[in-house]
Formats: sequence, structure tokens, C-alpha cells
Amino acid sequence: MRDNQKRIRRAAAEPPPQACSPAPTGAGMSYVVPTEFVELPSRGQFYSEGHPLFQQETIEIKFMTAKDEDILSSTALIKNGLVIDRLLESLMVQDIDPKTLLVGDRSAIMIAARISSYGPSYKASVDCPSCETDVEYIFDLKKTNLIQNCFDNKFLKKNSIEHDVDGAHFSITLPVSKVRIGLRPLDGDDEKLLGDIDEDQLITSTLSLFISSVNDSTDTDTIGTFIDNMPAADSKHVRGIYPDLVPTINLKQEFVCENCLHHTDMEVPLSAEFFWPG
Repeated sequence: MRDNQKRIRRAAAEPPPQACSPAPTGAGMSYVVPTEFVELPSRGQFYSEGHPLFQQETIEIKFMTAKDEDILSSTALIKNGLVIDRLLESLMVQDIDPKTLLVGDRSAIMIAARISSYGPSYKASVDCPSCETDVEYIFDLKKTNLIQNCFDNKFLKKNSIEHDVDGAHFSITLPVSKVRIGLRPLDGDDEKLLGDIDEDQLITSTLSLFISSVNDSTDTDTIGTFIDNMPAADSKHVRGIYPDLVPTINLKQEFVCENCLHHTDMEVPLSAEFFWPG
């Protein structure tokens, strides 16, 4: 298995295999926007065969430009929640629908774009979970690392997890009900649905997004009925193992509150503001 601490691969200093179209600069001059290659946490293993990233371990993206900053400041895009998708669409060299990107791959691209544009230091306003004070904290984006336990045979065997035949899902037998369920990584569309979940149905609605089958049945009614009646111990087991299973980028870093000195792990907040230097 690859070193799980490998950071996002950066190749901006090397000539890219595909040059982006020169951007006109006036007086007959042009400027070629530099590109870099970002390592995909998924290694392209969880995309369908017709997807551009199928079996692709890296993706080529452009460095952010002033035009991309226009996207980030667009009131209309912000209002409609389309800022990140439009930015990703602009940055990717290939023509790829950003909503089809797996969540972990989206995060990896965003981290790489932020570092190449403004550097690894990210100052963000966060609420201390202990004293609830709003404090400014500086995250070091170079400290992020990949979570790829799904490629670790020891991890899979220890937790009795198997890959399904199509390779895009995982199968796991639940400890209490002994029902075998399928799990899948979430994409950009799913991420938006997560943000709209009714708090009164938080657990069941979240489970319904990443449980893809129940005893080999992919019928939505069957899956929904099982989720509603799933033993709490099974639900806790699935929700506990899922974050360690799906390929993603670890965004958690040590946080120390300057007000109460509370120590905890806090996730780097990713939003449109993420791309504005503090």
C-alpha cells in the first residue's frame, strides 16, 4: 500500500504534458497558464467506465487566475450555491462535470488550488467547541494527507469489508442484524443533498445516501425500509467505519483555542472563503 502520508503530488515546476490555451495579454503577446497534477485519493477506482477519471490516479488542473477570482466573488453564483462547482469546472483541464467528482477528490483539488494560488497558510474564523469564542486560526494546508484505507487489505480484512464485483462499492456484514450492505463513496451531488438534510431525519437520510444495497438488492424501497428498522448498533457501526473507509483527504488538524487553551482536532473549513487569502 502506498504511504498514507503522501501529500498531494505537485508537478507545477515541470513542463505539463498538455499546455493550456495561451491567454491573450495584448500587443500580440500571450501567457500560458501553468498547470499542476493532483493525486486523486480515489485513484480513479470508483468512477464508472465512461467517466474521464476512470482508473486515473491524477488530474491536471490550472493555476487560479484573476478570472477565477471573479467566479468566487460572483453574487449570483454565491446566492445559488454554485461557486465551488463553477471554480472546479474552470480549473480542470479536462471537460468534467464537477458534480460527478467524488467528495474526496473535490477536496484534494481545492486544497491544491488554494496552495498554488495563495500558499499553504489558511487563516479562518472558527468557533471554539469548548468556550464558543469566535477566534482566528491559521491552518497549515501542507499537513493534509490522504486517507486510503480502502486500498489496505489489512484494514479491509480486519473489518470484514470486501469490494463488490464492479469495484465501485464495498460490502460489509453488519454485526447485529448480519445483513450484508453495500457502501459507496459520495460525489458532488450527494454532498449538496447532505447540506439539505432535515435535522429530524439526520441519521436515516445520511445512511440512505451511502448505503447502495441490502442483501444484494438495490431497490430504493427495500433499502429505505431496512434503514428505518436498522438496529442502532448496526447504524453506529456503519457511521463509525465509513469515514475511515472512503478515499479522501484528511482535513483535520490540531486546534488550540487562544482564549481557553482547549485542544481538539478541527476540520479545515472548505467554502468559497477558503480561496481568499487572510
